[in-house]
Amino acid sequence: MAFDRIGSILFYMLIAVITCLMAYQIQPFEPAETAWSGGYRTRRSARNRLLTAGIFLILFSVMALRFDIGNDYRQYTQTAHEAYVGGYVVTEIGFNTLVKVLYWLSGGEYYELVFAVFAAVTLFFFLRAFARQSVNFSQTFFLFMTLGLYFQTFNTVRYYLALSIALFSMKYVLDRDYLKFIFWILIAALFHKSVLLVIPVYWIASFAWKRWHILTGLAASVLCYAGKGILLKLALVLYPSYKNTIYLEGGTSPISILRTLAVLALYVWFMRYQGDAFQNDSRYRELRFYGQLNLLAFAASTFFSFLPVVTRIAYYFGVSQLFMIPLIIQGIEDKKVQRRVSALIFAVCVCYFAVFLLQAHQDGVGLLPYRSWLFETERYLYK
Repeated sequence: MAFDRIGSILFYMLIAVITCLMAYQIQPFEPAETAWSGGYRTRRSARNRLLTAGIFLILFSVMALRFDIGNDYRQYTQTAHEAYVGGYVVTEIGFNTLVKVLYWLSGGEYYELVFAVFAAVTLFFFLRAFARQSVNFSQTFFLFMTLGLYFQTFNTVRYYLALSIALFSMKYVLDRDYLKFIFWILIAALFHKSVLLVIPVYWIASFAWKRWHILTGLAASVLCYAGKGILLKLALVLYPSYKNTIYLEGGTSPISILRTLAVLALYVWFMRYQGDAFQNDSRYRELRFYGQLNLLAFAASTFFSFLPVVTRIAYYFGVSQLFMIPLIIQGIEDKKVQRRVSALIFAVCVCYFAVFLLQAHQDGVGLLPYRSWLFETERYLYK
């Protein structure tokens, strides 16, 4: 088992290295450059699309071919069965309907197809968001892999589908295109209703906060923590399936909290170091939006740690780090300082990834050792 675990760690590292190198070769367009010329795609555009398609194919294959990987893989196979036969399930209508359609089309309970569809859609929205919103696709993708977010999509597939759409929808908030924003969040809510929380929160985070706003929010968070008993009862009304489960223990990952604190420290440093000059930048409002979301992520992880699986709530806010960190790096005018900050972030992320992989076998994660249904005869069957 230890050998299988080490082999799986090396396999995950290889996937990360190969795809990050491919992402590094994706060349951003120059100002005023178009993807088409004379009715044909430019060489740069064709190359970028080919590399992106290659990245998608590699990551999709690893996700779609997995078997019993993730802390809830088996649970999802049973839930899919119950949804298909009309049993009692707590999953949303989008998941239930998708399962019924896929099982009907395939002529049997091929849950592998369900995981493959979720993998494809989740990856599509993540990569699409990276391509159209990040100031540096390769840096964002590097963070996506080394912070473990890609590998975490093996767990709770409904939630990570909703998370990818939430990240994708941030652009509409920044563009003040609220109809499209709400439309995509409602689509995501068909698979995980917790995503509805981002409708008011993203909107609030899009405005400039004054100091008294932050102090008021801090005071409200302290009051919420003091009245956690009442809030917990309200949470169980919305999510009755959490009653009498280990999820009531709450709690968040200390590593995730430290990561959010580190990102906030980077944000504060940048605003003090170059904030006045950056205020004239067209992306200043965007950076402020991400910074305020990360402040909310820290508050959710600490003052609201008593809520069931509060980490999922914090991730809706903290996932903006994928855009925020490259934006800060690009905004540093002194190239020497920029290189030093980039090197520091690179080193921290590599260390974070190593720690993540060393702990990926633990209960509640279940990512090691990697198994594929291509080489397994076992299947989960239900009557």
